[in-house]
Amino acid sequence: MKKLLFVALLTPLIGHSLQFTVSNVNCGGFSGDENSGQCGELVNEIRNYDELPDVSIDKYADGVSEANAFALKGQGSDYAEAFSYFMLKPSFGAAIKGDIDKLTDDPESAEGIGLGGALTIGLNMDLLPIDKIGPVDFSKLDLFVSFLSYNLDQDGDETELQGDLKSFGVYGRYRLIDAVDIVPGYMLEWGGLHLHTGIQRASMNLDVTQKLENQTVETGSASADFTNGFAAFTLETQTTSIPVEISTYMRMAYVFTLYGGAAFDYTLGTSDIEFGADGALSNSSTGFSADVAAGEEADGSPQATNFRAFGGVQFNIPFVRVFAQVNKGLGSDLVGATAGVKLAW
Repeated sequence: MKKLLFVALLTPLIGHSLQFTVSNVNCGGFSGDENSGQCGELVNEIRNYDELPDVSIDKYADGVSEANAFALKGQGSDYAEAFSYFMLKPSFGAAIKGDIDKLTDDPESAEGIGLGGALTIGLNMDLLPIDKIGPVDFSKLDLFVSFLSYNLDQDGDETELQGDLKSFGVYGRYRLIDAVDIVPGYMLEWGGLHLHTGIQRASMNLDVTQKLENQTVETGSASADFTNGFAAFTLETQTTSIPVEISTYMRMAYVFTLYGGAAFDYTLGTSDIEFGADGALSNSSTGFSADVAAGEEADGSPQATNFRAFGGVQFNIPFVRVFAQVNKGLGSDLVGATAGVKLAW
């Protein structure tokens, strides 16, 4: 799974980071020079190694910040459950920024990808020895604490990955309008209206080194192999998000719950991306050789304010719930999904 996460995160980056500067070219037996003929075509192919994404590094740095915060949406509170005592919810989410129609045909056009997970614990404040303070009725108030620390380290023959995902959040949920049992026995129940708010911190850090040996660059009439080299990618992003959400749900035939809502998010954060690569290529049969190098860096931050809509489905088994939720930015190209299980009493 860790390798899949690495590929998903770095696919939009690899092509851009390897736009090489080519130097010390020896055309050997290939015709022409480094600007023409077989040699020129090969040098140009090396320079533009792999297909490039349709996004600048600066834009990607901003997109990673936004997607990193968006990946946690739906994990810190709860939108489909009225528990009496406590709730335990492990969950995981992913988010992407980009034109959805374009992403279907060209995944590398993504402007940012984020991952996030949390273990959330919820308590109903009716457990307190007092019933209310002022207008706040504790039986209608739930508090949630969520956290995660997940290590992504992985060593392979060609790729070394070091990184981690971390999150921490505190949320409150207040029932503004009580639930209505339309058809008794949970056959059809409207869950009322809830207000959610809190604070969520998240970080995603990756440090990846990929060897380039044994890879070939070729044109129709010329080719060269990497004899050594590496590409290094470093990504660090941290975000703090404060959501204000309104949600409601419908529970049908006990087993199914559909829920949805709208939200406003205020988000702060930073992201830093650094790319570096160098190596050498050659063709032993022709005597061709060349050195390559690349280096770029960028920093970014998320858009401070964002509106979004969300909706989900939950399957209810006694004491256990399974849910999936989709989040969509309104006026932005952010989309995310979250899934998990719950133990509720």
